[in-house]
Amino acid sequence: MLDAFPIYHWFHNGNPYSGAEGGMRYVITPIKVPDPSDESGKKKREALCAEVWPGPWSIEHTAEEKIETQLFDGDQAGLDKAVAWLHERYTAEADRWTDIPSILDCEPDR
Repeated sequence: MLDAFPIYHWFHNGNPYSGAEGGMRYVITPIKVPDPSDESGKKKREALCAEVWPGPWSIEHTAEEKIETQLFDGDQAGLDKAVAWLHERYTAEADRWTDIPSILDCEPDR
């Protein structure tokens, strides 16, 4: 469901959010990345990692080459951009998300 996402506070508390729209599966995961302003590399900042892949399998059972990943800032504006990216991925390749086989008719990729 690409129209109902939690507010950034959900991710700030370390929670991922996943879902599906048609045959497109997605997850947004909060992560820590090195802060570019810290030369020592010890300081981290919040970020969001958004991933999309075709169903029917979970991300763990989908081939790496089928998974698209994008990083966003760890704030509400970054979340808004991540959601916009998910919408863009869904509409840009509408054919990719149709004709997904049933989980009963195929094997996992990995």
